[in-house]
Amino acid sequence: MGAPDLRRRFNLGLAFWLVMLAAAALFLASPLDPMNIAPGVVAAQKDLKAAIILLAPYLLVSGLGAGMGLAELASTFGEYPREAIATRWGQYLIWLNAIAAVGAFFVVKQYTPPDTNILLLTLSVGVGFPALIRTKFTLAKQFDGEGKEDLSINLGWLYDKFQYLCKVQIDLELMTYRRTQVDRLLARYSTVQELYQTAIYTAKARATLSKEEEEAKLAELEKIIDPKVPPEVARMELGLLILELGGVAYVDLLVRARDLAPASRAGGAEAPGEAAAKKPPSTDTLVKKLVELPLEELVTVSQDVLKSDEDDEWIKQAASPAQGITAVRQKAPIAYYLVEHAGAEAVAEVLAKRE
Repeated sequence: MGAPDLRRRFNLGLAFWLVMLAAAALFLASPLDPMNIAPGVVAAQKDLKAAIILLAPYLLVSGLGAGMGLAELASTFGEYPREAIATRWGQYLIWLNAIAAVGAFFVVKQYTPPDTNILLLTLSVGVGFPALIRTKFTLAKQFDGEGKEDLSINLGWLYDKFQYLCKVQIDLELMTYRRTQVDRLLARYSTVQELYQTAIYTAKARATLSKEEEEAKLAELEKIIDPKVPPEVARMELGLLILELGGVAYVDLLVRARDLAPASRAGGAEAPGEAAAKKPPSTDTLVKKLVELPLEELVTVSQDVLKSDEDDEWIKQAASPAQGITAVRQKAPIAYYLVEHAGAEAVAEVLAKRE
């Protein structure tokens, strides 16, 4: 049995509640008295209106509590907020916050004067109670400032434990979901080179990444494509990085584009023997051979094969001295760039002439 489609579960759940709210609002807003409607329906509408008026403070405070749970999920799982909300433990966290806020409001309401402003009380409990159960009060503090012997009351200890449990369980469920998405991507992009080029574009296309974050991602990419890293490990890490940067919808786009590619290239089929004879060496094999060359020789080969000024400028920048980067990691991006822009056959031919 495959992993559940968390996005579909989220969309269906959201659609269900929106339809229910719209139906209830339409039923309550409809003027049934002038219509020839059964008396029981009219009575039900009046009873429902009275119940909503009575329960409105509880609905509002539960909504504020649930909102706190949603905010925690969105901040903790920023890359997959919808999927985190759709998990079972994500929904447990939301319901716990909502029910706890309702319980606190019920208790507080019993001890407040009858003439208390109900709206002010609702907002106070709805906002104050979630903050209270997440708070640690320090009554007396050590002079040395280490904090080990501070006298404190941690009201949020139990909630912290439950929140940690939810976080771990949500992450485990999302791990299965992420693996499914990465497997879909790796099934269409079989080489490290394809995934590397896609990951570079994804990192540079993200408008919300700061310059430092983009440079950190590109540095992470250089470590992944180190020829010493096994190809299967590199492919998996590149797939995860693309998913993290682009999201599930972006992976869907890449998968659909690759699925449609064979149809757009439809033409005369080659015999199996002819295809095997024309098949160039794999990208990983070519990259390993290129990385074995000295940096100066690799630059020369790249400039001979790639004639454009733009390619020449990119190669010079990539080959410029940089502190903290090994020769292998500096040569690997140049090798992948050369194979990507010149083609495997052209690179294989050049290497064959130099041997």
